[in-house]
Amino acid sequence: MFLKRFIFVNWGNVPTIDFEFGPISLFSGGNGSGKTTAADAIQTVMTAAHENLFQYNPGQDETTQRGRGGKRVRSLASYVLGCDDGSYARLDPSDGYLAAIFHPNKGEAADPFTAIIAVRAWLDQAGNNTVAREDAAQFYVLPGVELEQKHFVLQTAVGRQIVPLTDLQTLLIKELGKRHVERYDGKKAYLRRLYGALRGKNESVSDIEAVAAARAFSRFMAYKPVKSIDRFVADEILEQKDLGEAIRSVSSQLKTIHGMERDAAQLTKSIETLERARGHAQSYIEHWIDLNLLEYTLAKAEYELRQQDYVRGREQQRDKRAALADADKALRATDEETRLLRQQLVTLEAQRQGIDALKKKDELEREAKQLDESLRHTVRQVLEADQVIAANIRGTRNIANALADQELAAAMPQVAGLDGLGLAQAVNESEKSVLSDIHDLVQRDAISAVSAVADRLDGLHQVQAAHNRWYSFWHDKQGDSSNRDQLAEWAHGRRVRYKALTSQRDEKRREIARLEANQVSYPPFVERAIQAIRQQCPAADPHVLCDHVEVKDPRWQAAIEGYIGGARFSILVVGDYEAEAIRIVRGMPGRDNRARVIQGDKAAEDAARISIDPNSIIHVLEFTHAVARAYLLASYGTVLRVGSADELRRTRRGVTEDGMGSGNYSMWRCDLPDSELVFGAGARERARVAKLAELEAIELEWNQANDLMQQADALLRAVDSLRPSVYGDVLQAVLSLHRKIEENTAMLAQLDLSEHQDLEERLATLQGKSDELKAREADLNEKKGRLQTELEGIEKQLHALSNLQEKNQQKVESHENALQGITAVWPDFDVDGRLSWADQEAKDLNVTIANNQRGEIEKSLHAAERRTSEDILSHNQHCRPSDAIVYSAFSGDYGPALFKSICDVSREIDRVHNILKNNILVEKRQALAELKDVFNNAFVSHLCHAIYQALGEGKRQIELLNKELQHHQFGADRETFRFDSDWVAEYRDYARFFEEVVKTPGLGDEFTLFDASLSERSGKVRDELMEMLLDEDETRAMRDLERIADYRNYRRYEIYKEVEGKEPIPLSEYGTGSGGQLETPA
Repeated sequence: MFLKRFIFVNWGNVPTIDFEFGPISLFSGGNGSGKTTAADAIQTVMTAAHENLFQYNPGQDETTQRGRGGKRVRSLASYVLGCDDGSYARLDPSDGYLAAIFHPNKGEAADPFTAIIAVRAWLDQAGNNTVAREDAAQFYVLPGVELEQKHFVLQTAVGRQIVPLTDLQTLLIKELGKRHVERYDGKKAYLRRLYGALRGKNESVSDIEAVAAARAFSRFMAYKPVKSIDRFVADEILEQKDLGEAIRSVSSQLKTIHGMERDAAQLTKSIETLERARGHAQSYIEHWIDLNLLEYTLAKAEYELRQQDYVRGREQQRDKRAALADADKALRATDEETRLLRQQLVTLEAQRQGIDALKKKDELEREAKQLDESLRHTVRQVLEADQVIAANIRGTRNIANALADQELAAAMPQVAGLDGLGLAQAVNESEKSVLSDIHDLVQRDAISAVSAVADRLDGLHQVQAAHNRWYSFWHDKQGDSSNRDQLAEWAHGRRVRYKALTSQRDEKRREIARLEANQVSYPPFVERAIQAIRQQCPAADPHVLCDHVEVKDPRWQAAIEGYIGGARFSILVVGDYEAEAIRIVRGMPGRDNRARVIQGDKAAEDAARISIDPNSIIHVLEFTHAVARAYLLASYGTVLRVGSADELRRTRRGVTEDGMGSGNYSMWRCDLPDSELVFGAGARERARVAKLAELEAIELEWNQANDLMQQADALLRAVDSLRPSVYGDVLQAVLSLHRKIEENTAMLAQLDLSEHQDLEERLATLQGKSDELKAREADLNEKKGRLQTELEGIEKQLHALSNLQEKNQQKVESHENALQGITAVWPDFDVDGRLSWADQEAKDLNVTIANNQRGEIEKSLHAAERRTSEDILSHNQHCRPSDAIVYSAFSGDYGPALFKSICDVSREIDRVHNILKNNILVEKRQALAELKDVFNNAFVSHLCHAIYQALGEGKRQIELLNKELQHHQFGADRETFRFDSDWVAEYRDYARFFEEVVKTPGLGDEFTLFDASLSERSGKVRDELMEMLLDEDETRAMRDLERIADYRNYRRYEIYKEVEGKEPIPLSEYGTGSGGQLETPA
């Protein structure tokens, strides 16, 4: 296809003419003859005056300078208005037309066509300057039509008249038909159709092809001297590929990735800092507990040690008392010997005097003493019996009061019946019959007291019988048990009830303490599973699901939690340790192996495939752990919130606000009471309030149970205080003794004593023995005095120890209370277990070692607090404001207030650590992975593939030119020309890198450029490119990257002239002739 004819209408200083062309045409003429004006007209049609594709008068670079000598830069509007050195030939608004008629070459299968550009221009006065302006141009392609000048200039009665721009399309369609008139309002659309027609096609080419062809035509219009064959081929033959936007895009993406990696690294550093802080805080908590336990153990050990001293003192006291009793016994024996000796002396004296009556007298006196001793002993029995009677009466009164209890009456009707009440009344009334002057009975002359006993003996036996019947009523077996046994069983039941309520109260208090500490009470088997995983696999970092979920709408709280049920207490662990965690749980004894471990990675995979319904319960949940969200989304994302039971019956998995659920083709009630809610702070507060109400009810029951237990124990003690009575029997014995004493006294009074013979020798012997007995008695009295003094000293020591033990006991109780108080601040502390351990330790404690240990614990405590504070400060300096952790400055007192502060900050550290590690970091890594995929796609597809493809296209373009040039010979020597090239060493590695990237299977799908396994040389190129893309000096980086991205720089080009029979001559070395051949465009 060649330009056969060109029509100029209102174009510069060229008259309105048809200009004929041939296959080869030459513009020749003097300066100002219009050569450039005509060439610019042709360029306008071929480029649509596209601002990025052409320049007027390209040989003079008028687009980059204001012309020589102030010459105006040419424009489409100035050409239409006939501008020449600043003056305009056409001052009124004018319409200009350029029409190019193309014709096929000989043998070319194509139709001729006409391309038209039509534009209206006008002058705009801007101050002192006159500027040519233009309206939007019109573009036409007329397939199969060869227009003439008459189509643009009409011959009228008044002369030649240019067709108005607004009438052109109508006139053409009227004459040629609409099928042959194609109008384009856009320049690119026109160019696509133009170059399609030039190729003999009936359709448009692509934007890329059209723009490339127009740009190539514009370049060849420049006719600049060829200074370098290499640059000539690169700039004029090969098409420039603009990859600047792709470079800027991947550079921006890589910088974003780099920034996100820095953020992720900083986040990881913060997480590591928080892990250290959490470890230090936990260390402080453990050391604080250890210190308090050690204080308790030391106090307990001191108490036990002093208690041993007290026990030894009591043993010494018993030994001294026993020795003192032995001394008393020895004295009594000495006294008895002395008495007998004295009797012998009396007997001898009586014998000596010859009085037989003395023997009878001695017998009666001995009998009198025995009677007196028996009387004293029997009176003591009377006093004891009297005390039993009084105690029985007091106990019976207590029993009688207790028998009014309706619960006891219902449980033991035989006790609270008439028989029991009657027996109790008889005992109470017996108080009127007991003697009031019993102490008088010990006197020999207690005639009135003895007479009173004799007169009331029958009544006193009745008192004894009443008391014994009452005792038997309680203690005699009736079948397998007595009434007392049944009462003990009933009291035991009350104690069991009291202990059960005490356990419930303590557990409820612990639950409330955990809630007040913002912690949930997990099922015991979950607690133990968490502890086991933390001990055996701390890297698993176990958490419980419920701690990381919150229900945003409290109206749905009870229903959703009830639907999820026991799964709320599932355990979250780091993905790599899920298998180890479930093995640990599986190995736990008994029913403790029921805990669930969530499959986090699997849940995340399944959750990614779920499409969430707008009514899903997931929309009213918030999460602070990515695995928690993935698990609930995968497991319950299809559970819908519905408005009624009718709607629920048609929903596969659903839940209503009032707590009805559906699933597995069944419906059920699924709401929970407030006390069992665990999702979120709001739920915990509701649970706390509910548990406080439950605690109040339990404490009311507990107080009642305590009262009932005390009543039952008091009743049992009263029954156990009853004793059988011998009251009447011992009083009868006293009466008999008094009668014998009266007879003895009368017989002594009737004796007749006379003198008898003195036995001197026997009396002397007996007198010697009497002296020995006196000496022995003196020794014994001295020993007794010494023993009494030692005993008094021991008793003083025991009294002092007793007082000291009271203080030691208070100290032990104080430390125990301090340990009990820890549970309110740190509910995880097992106070009962640790106290039992401490009690065992106290028994064999080495106090010196323990005191040294206390010093070490205090040092560790201080270090843990300091390191916790330092790590929190370090975290706060680099974290987001919302993630900052508030920790009050240490005041210097390592007391309970600081311990509570450390416990609070430990929980806050754990909360922030979880948010950063399991939520924000996960999201950031996901975003980073996605961005890396985008970057990888952009870098590999938009840059690497583009450069690799451009290299191939450039090679093919040269090959096509060479193939075409094989058929053309020039000059008399029949010269031929061909293109050739060699690799530029600097770019060879880049080309290999792009080729390796393009040909690496799986790159972009299975792995990214960041982790691709490349050759060592390509790896270095990749790192070099990454450094350029990350360079802060964008100008330098873009310059280097655009140089690398321009495929034309990769080879050094040459054109060879070949003459048959001669060596090829490279034009770069061709130095003969005028040099004109270096100015001819290809």
